Amino acid sequence: MLRDILKNKAYYNDQVDFLTDTIKKRIKKIEKLQVTDEVKMKASFRVTDYTIELLHQKYSRGDDLAELKPHLLEALEYRQWQKDYADALPDNEQAARIDWEELHEDDMRRTLIWLAFAYCLDMGQAYYLKVLELIANQGQDALLDNIAVAMGDTDRDIADTTLFKKRFGKLLKVIEAEPSQRPAAVKAYLDAWYKAEGSPDYHLMDTDAYIGYWCWGAALVVKLYNIDDSSFIDHEYYPKDLVHWQESQ
Repeated sequence: MLRDILKNKAYYNDQVDFLTDTIKKRIKKIEKLQVTDEVKMKASFRVTDYTIELLHQKYSRGDDLAELKPHLLEALEYRQWQKDYADALPDNEQAARIDWEELHEDDMRRTLIWLAFAYCLDMGQAYYLKVLELIANQGQDALLDNIAVAMGDTDRDIADTTLFKKRFGKLLKVIEAEPSQRPAAVKAYLDAWYKAEGSPDYHLMDTDAYIGYWCWGAALVVKLYNIDDSSFIDHEYYPKDLVHWQESQ
C-alpha cells in the first residue's frame, strides 16, 4: 500500500529501479583498479547518499519496513569505504577529504534520515555508535550532538547551537523543551517543515525529483525521546509507520 498519495506505484517503481541501477554502477566504478582513491572516496560518499535516498523512496512506495534493514547495513558499509579511501590518501592529498566529511546542511538532512530509519527499525546501539563515529563532527552542532548523546555517544561534546537554524532550529527546540511541551513543539516543527525545506513543490514539476514529503527528523526525535504523537500522528509530513514499526511486529 502506497504511503505517499501524490504519485502512483508505477512512478515509485521507476524511481526505485533507477536508483538501484545507479548504485550498482557507482559500485562498479569503485571496484575499478585504475580509479584513484580520491575518486573512490567521492563515489563511496555518493553510494551512501543514494542508499539513504532509497530508504526514502521505498518508504513512500509502501515497502515492508523490515525489508529495508539490509539497506541500512549497506549504507554503513559504504560509509566505511569512504573513510578507508580517505585514510589511504597520501599526506599531500588529505585536504581533499575535508569537504566530504564536514557537516553541511544537506549532510544533516541525510544524517537525520539515516538515524531515523536506524533507530525506528531497532538496528541496535553498536550500529548507532558506528554510524555516529563515521559521521563525526562532534561538538559542531547542538542538534546532532544531543541526538548522538541520546543514542549512546555519552562522552560527546555538545555545541551551543545548531549550524542550520532556519532549517533545523525548531527541531532543536523540541529537544530543549520540557517533556510536557515536546508534543506541541513537534507539531510546530511539522507545521513549519515544508517552508523550512524551501517549499520545493517537487510534486508539481514535470521531473522525477519528487520522492515524497516526509519529516524524518520528527520521526527520529519522537521515537528517541518517547514523545506522545497522538496530537499530530496524522500530520501529512509525519512518517508514522516508521515511528510505530516496532509496535506492529
